[in-house]
Amino acid sequence: MKFSKIGIVGFKGKSPELIKALEEISVFAAKHRDISFYAVDSLVGVAPKGIRIVSERTLRKCSLLIAIGGDGTFLSSARIALGVNIPILGVNAGRVGFLTETPVESLPDALNALLVGDYTTRDRIMIDAKIYHKQKVLCSETVLNEMHIRAHAPERLVNINVEFKGRPLTEYWADSLLVSTPTGSTAYNLAAGGPIIYPSVDAFVLTPVAPCSLSVRPLIIPTDSECRVTSIMNTPIELVFDGRIVHVLEAGDSLVLSKSKDVTTFIRMKNTGFVNALHGKLGWTGKPKLAIK
Repeated sequence: MKFSKIGIVGFKGKSPELIKALEEISVFAAKHRDISFYAVDSLVGVAPKGIRIVSERTLRKCSLLIAIGGDGTFLSSARIALGVNIPILGVNAGRVGFLTETPVESLPDALNALLVGDYTTRDRIMIDAKIYHKQKVLCSETVLNEMHIRAHAPERLVNINVEFKGRPLTEYWADSLLVSTPTGSTAYNLAAGGPIIYPSVDAFVLTPVAPCSLSVRPLIIPTDSECRVTSIMNTPIELVFDGRIVHVLEAGDSLVLSKSKDVTTFIRMKNTGFVNALHGKLGWTGKPKLAIK
């Protein structure tokens, strides 16, 4: 694949590593005039010479996106790429950065590898979420990480019914409920005590946050059927999409979750990937070594 138009997504003021990454791209752009670089308008004033500032809409016409930051920046890039299937290279200018696999110091090598095709791609599944009032769709969103279902009032619990394959699954009474993809399993789901799921597994995980019953545990379900959520409460419930977009589920409405036809395509370089992230970012180094005296 030839990348003639490359878009850059980032948020100025987040990290000095972002400036360093932009400078590396500017140096590369000066050497490769046949490739055009475009930065999202949130980077106005920090993008150096050779990188043109454009809108998110214009970035959707690019052949590659470079997300420079943490996982939040990558999720923003995934929203830009939604429906047009633009591959994304994640450059870690944040902290843990499970989605942004390439370190800033490796960016020059990554850009050269892109030039000669020395990379692989991986598709990650996403969740389509639709809010229904009777038979009418009120709104819809698509997420890469997770759906977070929580009470509209922060001091309240949620009491909801969940159906799967058209049959009652269980009733949750908890602080909130997460429905996560394998990609999102290392995000809020992991912090809430949910399982880590390998990215290529075709499944979702339902993780209650602080459930009132100790018997209610995280549940991994296949993606071959819809999951329907309805509230038992008479008060609104908040639905948070990938930690960014918030909609309200009114009493009597329902939320239907299903596997999306869209995917997010990750660009992967050598010596990066999910197992490397487990080792490097979660400290999966095996049995502690005892010092020899």
